[in-house]
Amino acid sequence: MNYGPMKAGAWIRAFRRERLPKELDIGVALPHVSLAAARASLGRAGVPLLGAQNTFWSDEGAFTGEVSPTMLKEFGISFCLVGHSERRTVLGETDEMVAKKAAALQKHGIEPVICVGETASQRKKGEAAKIVRKQIADALKEWDMEGALLPSFAYEPLWAIGSGKPCPIQEVKEMHETIRAVLVKCFGERGRGVRILYGGSVDLRNVNEYVSTTNVDGALVGSASLDPRNFGLLCRAAIVG
Repeated sequence: MNYGPMKAGAWIRAFRRERLPKELDIGVALPHVSLAAARASLGRAGVPLLGAQNTFWSDEGAFTGEVSPTMLKEFGISFCLVGHSERRTVLGETDEMVAKKAAALQKHGIEPVICVGETASQRKKGEAAKIVRKQIADALKEWDMEGALLPSFAYEPLWAIGSGKPCPIQEVKEMHETIRAVLVKCFGERGRGVRILYGGSVDLRNVNEYVSTTNVDGALVGSASLDPRNFGLLCRAAIVG
């Protein structure tokens, strides 16, 4: 919940002045109220891709305060976060709700970035892999497996988010291998093409190590993206070495 329309528009303009690597797909997920300003600042430019932070699962109706995929589509967004850890923990979003939102986005050709991850207590009990496998399976319960669009997934260990204590590389590697195996089971060989991002205290110092790890296809960056200059540096650091 950062940056209203004025600040978001200024962020986009500043970020587009950065020397951005063409090798990366770079996207920014903004609050709904800032999407119009961001789109105006972007014009028809393809970088960064524009995304939303949440959606509802119906196109319209008596759902006061919600925003539908059809509304989001008018801003020309490319992707939308679904089931982010903060929505699960703070607002009680369930796996069933995540599944309905992901399917609604698929229907309208918007790529969902489905967030999964365990709490500190679940990891301590040795339940991390079990929890994440279930979250993935539940998130895909309403997904049309015959459709051309593939979702992306973001692994967010809840205990690492905003803590300044990123998840150790070996643990990320193991969890991403687990996620890949579940995706291949669900999608067949197409599952190898589903992008899996890592999110949790990603910054300029560690981004390259994460994205260089097997089955880590990118990063979901939080506070390190709030400054456009810093985020530009982070994007460049992701492809060094």
